[in-house]
Amino acid sequence: MGRDLNDIAVEGGADGMRLAVANGRRIAKASERKLQPGHAQVLADDLPLNVTFADELPGEFTPPDELVQGLLTVGGGSVLYGDSNSGKTFLVIDLAAAVARGVEWMGKRTEPGMVVYLAAESPASVRCRLQAYQRHHGVRVPNFAVVQNPLNLFENDADTSAIIATVQRLEAQRGQKVQLIVGDTLARLSAGANENAGQDMSRVIERFDRIRTECNAHFMLIHHSGKNAASGSRGWSGVRAAVDAEIEITDSPTGRCAEITKVRDLGTKGERIGFRLDVVELGLTKWGAPATTCVVAPESAPVRAVTGKKLGAVEGAVLEFLRGRGTGAKKAEVVKHFEGRYTRGSVYRALQTLADAEEIHETAGIVAFPGGRP
Repeated sequence: MGRDLNDIAVEGGADGMRLAVANGRRIAKASERKLQPGHAQVLADDLPLNVTFADELPGEFTPPDELVQGLLTVGGGSVLYGDSNSGKTFLVIDLAAAVARGVEWMGKRTEPGMVVYLAAESPASVRCRLQAYQRHHGVRVPNFAVVQNPLNLFENDADTSAIIATVQRLEAQRGQKVQLIVGDTLARLSAGANENAGQDMSRVIERFDRIRTECNAHFMLIHHSGKNAASGSRGWSGVRAAVDAEIEITDSPTGRCAEITKVRDLGTKGERIGFRLDVVELGLTKWGAPATTCVVAPESAPVRAVTGKKLGAVEGAVLEFLRGRGTGAKKAEVVKHFEGRYTRGSVYRALQTLADAEEIHETAGIVAFPGGRP
C-alpha cells in the first residue's frame, strides 16, 4: 500500500517533505487518505509555502501600522514623483526630518525613528537643505543619516547588501530603529537599466523589496514624471503596482501640491497636501552674493483643474469651507453657509462640479473633503 504525503511528513519530517515534492511525488486526494491524529497539523506546518485559512483569522481587525498617518506604513514601499524643480526633494526632506524628530508633519502624526537617506543624486544638496531646515526651525535633527555613496540596485546585489548592513550597524550603534529609507532618485539607483523594460526594472524592485523587508523599514523612492504628466511617473508601470503608496508632486501657477494617487488600506487616495517653498539664506558665496536654498512650509492645496479649466471662485470657497470643517455636511448646510455671498444655484452647481472632479466625496447627500469624516 502506497504512502501519502502525511506519512512522509511523519516519517521524514520537513526534509522528507521537500524531497518528495522536489521528486514530483503524487499527493493523495483527501478522499484517498486516512489521516492519523496529528497528521493534518504536521502537513500544515510543513507546507512549502506560508498558508493561512480564512476561518482561522482572528475576529478583531488589526489596522495597518502607520509610519506617517494616512500616508506611509511601517515596512512598506512608496514612490514620490514629480517634474524637475517641482519641490519633491524639499518635501521628502521635510517629511523625513519630521519622522527623525517624531513630530507631526502637515497635520499628520508620525512614528519616530531613524532615517537613512540614500543621496545617490546629490549629497551636497541634501546636506545644504538639511542645514537650512535646522536653521529655519531652530533645531538639530537627530537620527538622520545621509549616505553619500553612488549606489546601484540594478547591476548586482553588492549595493543592496551594503545598504542592509549599513542600516543594521547604524541601529546597533545608535540604539534606534530605522523606520524610513529614502532613495534619491530611482534613476540614479537603477543606472544602466532601461526604465521602460520590465525585465530590467523588476530586478531593481526585487532588491528594493529585499531592503525594506530585511530592514523592516519603509522605503520611499523619489522619481520623475514622464514626458506626458497625465500618464504619471516615468518608465515601467510595474513600479507603481509594486508599491503601497504613490504621491504626485505638482507645481502650478496656483501653488505646489502633493497628491496621494495610490494608497493601500488607508483610505486617503485623492487627498491633496499644499505646500510652498520659502527661501532661507545660509551665508555668502565666494563672490559675496547670498547663498540660499529653500524650506517647506504648509499651504492650502491649490484647486485642481477640471476638463482643462481652473475651478471658479465658488468652487474654491466651498472646497476651503469643507476642508476647514473637517467633517461632512449636508448640501443644504453648505448652501446656507454661503447665503448672501453666492446664490443657491451657484453653490449647488459648485458642489456637483467638485464631486465630479473627485475634489470632495458625496454619500447620501452628505459632502466631505477627502480625509474628513462623513
